[in-house]
Amino acid sequence: MLKLILFIVVVSISFFACSKEVKTKEEQKKTISKMSLIIDHKKSVEVSTLAKKEIESWNEYNDLKDFLSRFHKISPTEALNVAIELKDLTKTMRDSLKIKDLKVNALKARINVFQNEVLRLVDMTLIPAIKDYEVNNQIDKVLLVFSSLNEKINTIYSKKEFDKEVDLENFFELEKDDETSKNKFKNLKQQ
Repeated sequence: MLKLILFIVVVSISFFACSKEVKTKEEQKKTISKMSLIIDHKKSVEVSTLAKKEIESWNEYNDLKDFLSRFHKISPTEALNVAIELKDLTKTMRDSLKIKDLKVNALKARINVFQNEVLRLVDMTLIPAIKDYEVNNQIDKVLLVFSSLNEKINTIYSKKEFDKEVDLENFFELEKDDETSKNKFKNLKQQ
């Protein structure tokens, strides 16, 4: 009798262990298939035509922008496979900033944040149990920060264009002339 009970317990434990192993394999298949699904990600903000004209000689930025266009429609697996190349392009772009107008702290900060987000994506390549949604969220962050970088470039050149159109030196001279005209008008009125 004791042998029969022991036999039933061993068989039951084996059965449950096997069914758990089957579930684990099924979960792995689902995870692998989700990692292979191509996801549409939000497109980055483009630089304005004015800014494009000013930065067309910055080849490293243009190479990075072209490479990032692949991330708008990509699977998590593919993103992880090209993350190291993205890291190298990002570093090259950061080190190649030679355009005087863009050498401002606000843009440098955005470039550093962008590089950090890319490095986080690279770190994900080393995590064997990474989930698809974690990779997709990181891709979204990378694209969002790149959009922020582009918006800052647009702002810098829009401000430069505005300053060129509105000559502040002459503006204040006009204001002084306007004061003089008002005083002359008051004097004429009083006479």
